[in-house]
Amino acid sequence: MAQTIPVDQWRTTTVVVRDYKAVLANFARFFGISKWDVRNVNTDDFDRYTYQGKAASAKWVSVVGKSDELGIELIQPISGDSAYQGFLDSVGEGMFGVYASNCNGAEFADLQAGLLKDEGVSVLQSLSVAGEADVYWLDTRSLIANIVVKIVCPQSADFKGHAADEVVEFDLAALGPQFMPTGAMLHIGVVCADRDKVKAALQRLFGDGRWIEFNIESGVSMDKTTYYGEPCYHAYDNHVGRFDSLCFELITSRSDHNVYDEFFKERGEGMHHTFPCLVSEAEFAVALPLLEAADMPIIQGGDIGDLMTYYYIDSRRYLPGITTEVVIPLRDDWKEVMFESPEDAAILTGK
Repeated sequence: MAQTIPVDQWRTTTVVVRDYKAVLANFARFFGISKWDVRNVNTDDFDRYTYQGKAASAKWVSVVGKSDELGIELIQPISGDSAYQGFLDSVGEGMFGVYASNCNGAEFADLQAGLLKDEGVSVLQSLSVAGEADVYWLDTRSLIANIVVKIVCPQSADFKGHAADEVVEFDLAALGPQFMPTGAMLHIGVVCADRDKVKAALQRLFGDGRWIEFNIESGVSMDKTTYYGEPCYHAYDNHVGRFDSLCFELITSRSDHNVYDEFFKERGEGMHHTFPCLVSEAEFAVALPLLEAADMPIIQGGDIGDLMTYYYIDSRRYLPGITTEVVIPLRDDWKEVMFESPEDAAILTGK
């Protein structure tokens, strides 16, 4: 039997939005993705669709854009019963789940009979397309901080996905300068009530992975900490874990006056921020006025010694529900000083 969910490639992070047309250009500019495939999904057109274990009917729009190291899927629910509509109704716009796993039907059956049964994980939503693929959205929300895991079981070796109904292409230069070199998804930051519990669940689902840990406290491990432009004290603990290309930062706050506590009070556990780039001080000096002009100010920041500065950018209106982390190395040897090995550094940086 398959013992863990396979991670072969982090293909997309799914973001639920109310109106994809209103924000698509923002995602294109922010992440530097010019081409987006639009699919109008009507589950009645497919062979089988279930929601919460029962036959159902729904419509949504799926809009996928990809670069070499990054994939974003925007979902706009239209009608009917779906996990996307449930998410929008309960917490609003924001990051919903990840797609990093393909396996064959027999492997998925083994997962259902073994690991998923043992962990109490049901299929939240499923869609079957004859001759193409079976798609499963796993209800892993109670285990891993409200993250939904999508698995696709292709029915042929040359599976490429359902054909797009429309392709939208942007002239990125016409949208304005890209804010920062956001060409990868280094990790997703996840706010957790108990980071240790979520880490253990991720390891049971995906395997051991590689992990590093941070214990952050103003005046102890971080200086010059700010929250909405004001000096503040904050304390929080992190696990950062990588499963091949898929990477999560698990954060549990020990204080108020920080973005994690704010998120938890407003939405509970969930995917809070993207970490799409490392930038130099010079690059960020150019980016900050552009970000502020687009109503994306700094809302949290701090320094780890003379090694690095980090900021959280309030991109929640520009990219609905999503905060953006920016890390600015201050020394060429910051990774050598901060981490025990190059392998540990690569958990954070992806390389």
